[in-house]
This record gives sequence, C-alpha cells and structure tokens, in this order.
Amino acid sequence: MEKRIRLIYIFSLFAALSAIGMQGYWLYNQLQYEMQRYAKELVGKIKEVEEEEFRMRKQEALDTKVTYVLNRNVEHSASLVDERLSHTSTGFKLSLKDSGRIDQFNLKFNASMPEDSLLMGVDRSVVDHFVPFSGERLDSLLKVRLPEYAINCSPLEVGDTLDIASSWRLSDDTFLPSSLLIKYMYSPFEARGILMNVSLSFHPLLVRMAGQLGISLLLILLLISCLWFQIATILKQKKIGMMREDFVHTMIHELRRPVQALKMCISFLNDPEMRTDEKTCREVTHDAIFELDNLSVYLGKLKDMVRADGGMTPFTISSFNLQELVEKVLRLIPVPLDKQVSFSTAYAPGLPLITADPVHMANMLCNLVENAIKYSGPEVHIRIVAMRMGKSVELSVEDDGFGISPAEQRKVFEKFYRSPRLSGKQIPGLGLGLSYVRQIVEAHHGRVSLQSKIGEGTKVIVTLPQ
Repeated sequence: MEKRIRLIYIFSLFAALSAIGMQGYWLYNQLQYEMQRYAKELVGKIKEVEEEEFRMRKQEALDTKVTYVLNRNVEHSASLVDERLSHTSTGFKLSLKDSGRIDQFNLKFNASMPEDSLLMGVDRSVVDHFVPFSGERLDSLLKVRLPEYAINCSPLEVGDTLDIASSWRLSDDTFLPSSLLIKYMYSPFEARGILMNVSLSFHPLLVRMAGQLGISLLLILLLISCLWFQIATILKQKKIGMMREDFVHTMIHELRRPVQALKMCISFLNDPEMRTDEKTCREVTHDAIFELDNLSVYLGKLKDMVRADGGMTPFTISSFNLQELVEKVLRLIPVPLDKQVSFSTAYAPGLPLITADPVHMANMLCNLVENAIKYSGPEVHIRIVAMRMGKSVELSVEDDGFGISPAEQRKVFEKFYRSPRLSGKQIPGLGLGLSYVRQIVEAHHGRVSLQSKIGEGTKVIVTLPQ
C-alpha cells in the first residue's frame, strides 16, 4: 500500500509539472508573438513620424526655385517623374541648378533594387541636398507624436547589421526584449541615417494578454487544487485505514476482558463439585451477569455510534425533567472497584423541561461521566451543574482528572481520536465517547464545548434548546 501511494504521488507530481511546463511554454510563445505584434505596431507609428518629417523637408525643397536633371549612365537624360529606370544601371548623374549655379554628382545604387526603391532613394537624396536632415526636428516630432515612449536617436554606425533599407529588430539581451532598434535612412544612396532606440514597457503586453494570462492562471490553480485534493484524499483514506486497524485491535482488547470473565464463569458452572457451593455459585452468576451487562452496554454504544454517523439516528422526542435524568444516570453508572468516585450536583431553581430523546440524552451524559472517571486518578470528584441560559439549558460535567492539552482540545471530538499521552497509562477505549456526545448534541440543535487544563481537570459544557 505504501509503495502504491508513493507511485501515485510521483506520477501525479510528474503529470502536474508536465502540464504546468506545457502551459508555460505556450504562454512563452504567445508572449513572443504578442511582442512581435506590439513591435510592428510601434514601428508603424514611428514610420509615420518619419514620413511626416520627410514631407516637411520635401515641401521646403519644393518651395526652393530649383531645377534638376537626372541622367542615367551619363548617356540619356529625362525628368525624374517620367523616367523608367533600368535594373542594369549602376548609377545616376544628378544635375542641380540653383540661381545660375549647376552642381553635378553621381548617385550609386544596387542594381537589384526594385524600381520603387530607386525612385524613393533619388527623391530622398534630392530633398536632403536642398534641405538637410535635422535630428533635432525628428526628435521634436517624436516627442510630440509619441510622448509615452522614451526614444533615443543616435547616428547610424558604419557596418550596421540592419538592412540597408529602413528596418528594425528587437533587442535580445533579456528574456523579454527591453528595447526596439529602428533604422531610418534619410539618404539611402549616401548610406546616411540614424538609429532609434525605443525603450519598451511590459505593461502593454500584460494588457494585451490579460485574458490569456487569467485563463492560464485559473487552469494552473485548478490543476494544483485537483492535485492537492487528490493527495489529501489519499492521506485521509490512509488515516481512515490506520484508524480502522486501530479500532479493530482496540475492540478486540475491549471484548477480551468480558469474554475471558464469562469463560471463567462458565468453566466454574461446568464443574459439578463447584456448583454445590451455593454462595460461590451466586457470586459467579452475579459476575457473569455483570460482565454480560458491560458487554451489552459496550455493543450498544458502538451501535449508537454507527447509527449516529451522518445524523441518521432515529429519535423519540419527548419532554422530560433533566434533574431526574441526571440522578438516574448517576445511580446506574458503573464505578470501578479500584477508584473512589464522589459526585456533587447543582440545579437552578425553576429548571424547565427538556424536549429531546431521553435515551440518547442519558447515553450522552453516561459517556461524559464515564470519561471523567476513566481519565482521572484513583480519587476523582465529579460535579454536574444544570442551569438556565436564556432560552437554552446548560449542562456541565466537571472533573479533577488528568486534563487535556490545548493542542488536543480541538481533536478530542473527532471519531477514534485518543491522546498519545494515554498510551503509557493503559487506559482502554476506542476514542468514540466525545464524538458520540457531539453528534447527539448537534442532532438536537445544541452545541458542546470544552475547558481543560493539564493536571487540573476538564469541564464539558452541553447547551441544549428547551
């Protein structure tokens, strides 16, 4: 059994960790995906600012009275708008005329570049010639258009790993990228540009993934709860099995004494010579009846305990005098020969009748008195007090016995619980008495409590409605 329980623990833990690991891996991939989406959206916003900066400079360039001629391969000339560029070309010769002055310079490019990219590159080179790029202007636009982001602009380094065209990438310095690198080529043919470092915040990602994170967290908590419930159930079943085994051993021990006594009595009565002694025969018969009564009482309590489980005990409700019930129980209570037991009682004047099952109330009180006798020394004084408390009646049974520690006071009402301190005192019992008392009292809509100190005694208080 122990080996099987350990295997269940191991497999359950492995399954839980595997499921949590798979959930974590899925969340990591989702986080990377959302990070890419977030970065692309941010790049799009920054590119809009870049285009705005370029349009402003282009408008200023158009306001300048300048004409320019674009020559391809230095053999043909045409306007920039009408010219269809050939991919076999490797450069342009650009002639710019401004106030009677003509400037000429060559623009080199990659022959594999798309035509649209060539046109854009020429356009940016021309605009940059007339209105040079200003980092301060772009930085001001970024602060106005995107004030929630910290963007640091720096000149583009030679040999940068980004593509020659405007491009971007996330930093790879941490588990979650902390910055976004964006290249802006304001004059691509001359390879002039800037590098923008945008600090990223994790908060937008949390907002985007709030639903997914919430569902994942609930699934993980549900998995952990199921695992905990499974392990707790296994431990409870194991504890019940141990309690059942202890119960069987204790029951055998409890039944052995009256059975052995009855066996001796029957053996005596089976001897014809001994049966001739009438006095001894009466004593043996009396002892046999006494042991049979003890055995009957024990089995009756066990039956009541089983029937009271789950509140299924059938009750015969009637009104009765509590004082008369207490006095009757004290007259019939069996007192061990090796103990000196004294009783004292106190009843409040005008004590009302109790509406309950008198048989179960008598058994409940008998359990309390027997416990007070059993868990005490050779001499014990038991005090029983009944008083009226508003619309309820309070019955207390107090002794000056061993007492119960504070840590055990919460457990003594549990079924089959017995204090470890009693193991050396050789006190027989099944740990059913107080559990039976609590179930009977609660079935009558009452409550039971306990006050105790080690070495001073115990007081059990039962409160019942009228």
